[in-house]
Parts: sequence; C-alpha cells; structure tokens
Amino acid sequence: MTIDTLGTMAAGSTGGQRIRLGFSLIGDGKWRGGLTYQRTLLETISTTMSDTVEAILFVTEEQLKLANETFGTTLDVPIVVDERVAGAGSGPRAVMALATGRDGAFEALMRENSVDVVFETARFYGRSFGLPCLSWIPDFQHRHLPMLFSRAGWWRREIGFQVQTHFSRKRIVMLSSENARTDCERFYPKSRGHTRVVRFAPAINVEAMRSRNAQAVAQYALPKRYFYLPNHFWAHKNHAVVLNALRILRKDGTLDEVHPVVMSGPTMDSRDPTLFKRTMDKAKAEGLGPWFRHLGLIDFDDVLTLNAGAVALINPSKFEGWASSIEEAKALGTPMVLSNIGVHREQQPSARFFDPDDPSELAQILLSVSRNLSKEHEKVEVLRDAAEYRISAFSTALMSAIHDAHALGRNE
Repeated sequence: MTIDTLGTMAAGSTGGQRIRLGFSLIGDGKWRGGLTYQRTLLETISTTMSDTVEAILFVTEEQLKLANETFGTTLDVPIVVDERVAGAGSGPRAVMALATGRDGAFEALMRENSVDVVFETARFYGRSFGLPCLSWIPDFQHRHLPMLFSRAGWWRREIGFQVQTHFSRKRIVMLSSENARTDCERFYPKSRGHTRVVRFAPAINVEAMRSRNAQAVAQYALPKRYFYLPNHFWAHKNHAVVLNALRILRKDGTLDEVHPVVMSGPTMDSRDPTLFKRTMDKAKAEGLGPWFRHLGLIDFDDVLTLNAGAVALINPSKFEGWASSIEEAKALGTPMVLSNIGVHREQQPSARFFDPDDPSELAQILLSVSRNLSKEHEKVEVLRDAAEYRISAFSTALMSAIHDAHALGRNE
C-alpha cells in the first residue's frame, strides 16, 4: 500500500474529530459524468466542510494517473493506492459479499485507514459490512427505459439496487433529486426512511470561463453563435431528436437561419457501439454536418467555456438523474432548451421545454432562439449570489447525509 496526495493535506491527519469518508473512483473512472460529480463532491468537502469531514480517495496503481488528472493538485484529498480497491463491491466480489455478508478485503482496507463512512455507488459491500455506507444511486433509468438494457444488464442493475436498498440498517441512500427519491421509495419500499436528497451544485469561476470563450471558439473553428450539447453519446441522451429537428428545418427552408448545434463528450455507447458513427454518417450524408458538429472528448475547462458562450445549452435526454451540464449552465447564466422530463423541470423550471419525442417542437424552439439577436448575459454578481445559495444548500444536505450515515455506525 502506498499513499499519494492531491494538495497538501497529510494523509491520516484527522484533527481527532472529523468524519473520515472513504471514496473509490465512481464508475472505476470509466464514466466521465461520474468523475465530474465526484470532483464536485471532493471540492465541496475540502472547502466548505473541511472542519468536520475528511475525504480519502482509494485507487489502484492503474487509476492513480487518472485521479490526479481529473481532480488536479489543488484539492486537500489524500489518495491511498492499494490493489484491494480493484473490483471491490462489484462483479465476483459483490457476489461473494452477498453470499458471505461482506467484502472482507475492502473492509480491512477501510479500517486500516480509520475510515468512518464509505461512499458506495454501483457497488455492494455486503449486508454485514462493518462500516456504515453512504450509497449514492444516480438514477433509475433501467426502470423507465428497460428497452435500452440487455436482460442480463437489467438484472445486474436491478439486483444491485435491491440489495443496496434492502439492507439499509447501516446505509443512507443518497439521491440527487426529489424525482429520484420518489422513484426509489416506490420501486424499493425498504429504502423509506433511509433516503436523502442532495442536489449537487458546482463552484465555477464565471469570469474566467467567459473570458476564455473567444479563444475556444477560435480553437475549434466555431461561429460566434452556437447551441451546445455536451452529453455522452448514449442512446437515451437522444441526440437523434436534434438531428431530426434539423431535418425539419431544412425541409421548411429555415435551416440557414439556425445556429449550429455543437456537441462534445464521450462517443462510445457499449449497448450500441455503432450509434455515434451511424448518426454522424447520416448527418454528413444528408448535408447537415455543418449544423451537427461533434468536437470529441475535450478538456473540462473547454466544456465550461463553450457552455458559457452558447446561445443556449441543449439537453434532449429521455432520462436523467440530475444533469451536471444543466448545473454548469445555471452557474454560467446560459439559457437552456431541455426535454420536458420531470427531473429537468425540477432542476431548471425557467428553461424552454420540448417533448423529447417531438422533433418539430424542438425545431421551432431552435429557430425562435436563433432569430432572437439578444445575447446578453446575466451579471456575474447575480450569478455568484445564486450559486452561493445553491452551493450552501448542497453542502448542508451533504453534511446532513454524511452525519446520518455516521450515526448508523455509532448507534449499533
């Protein structure tokens, strides 16, 4: 076992009072949105909660470089490098934890590092795991869009949620929206009384992101006015409705009036590996490529600055837990065009909404926004005050959830 650090805090220093919260990489580092969310968690803990909570990140040697690249060197978060993290609470080790009651190797690692609460996501460490868990469930997509999952994939996800919510004696289930809490308590009644809603909110330097926009526009050869869609190219993210809306605009003879839709993000959908290529090939073959551009996987600062400069952020998704791109747009003062799913209405009630299955409705919104020549941004001071309120609410809710999980361990 070795110890590295992000920032300057010495690993193992707890101040005698702080709750030590142990993390592994969300999604083993393979889910970009999960890492963005984790960065927000770690930043919040290391700034607004540093007097009461200490986050500790556990990674394998292979994951260490990614952790440093993703979370930077400014966070006061110790990193423990240990191979017992590999596969902990998932796959064969989750089956073993279900059969024996605990993932003993992972529990030993946590105890060796004096962890008080373990952050558990898409994992199961066992019904008799010796430490309390804060179990984050991002969403219940498989229940709403089962057609996007193989039978085996659906059951893997379902069994995982069943065991996490059923064995709740030492678990607090953390959810990112009231919409998700309603789903959780309806689908998994054993979770009632153990759910907590923690709406995450990022801290963003608005002035810095806005000031970089001209540079990013030049770097990616973009026009000054564009729509921005930074979603992973998964089927449920519904890029297809945007392409269909552009087809309608071309048929109506108004396509030249509409700003291009610029996209970025990972392009691989493991459930449909050819989705991205098929979609982009269609756009190119139909002459829609200039209005439907994908930049690939770009630096996170570029994601933020392109969000800041867009005439509107588009999120056409058919299902979300609590979209990080929407929170970023809120912080940056970017107008939004969103699918009218429940969580989007909860997250940003002032957006312009469309039916995710109705490209004609989206087409009319794109045309209307493009014809509006106004591009005034909200004042930074107004955005800063609103962001401070959201971040404070996020920090308070997260702190409460951590304390509630910790109390489950103390009250045995």
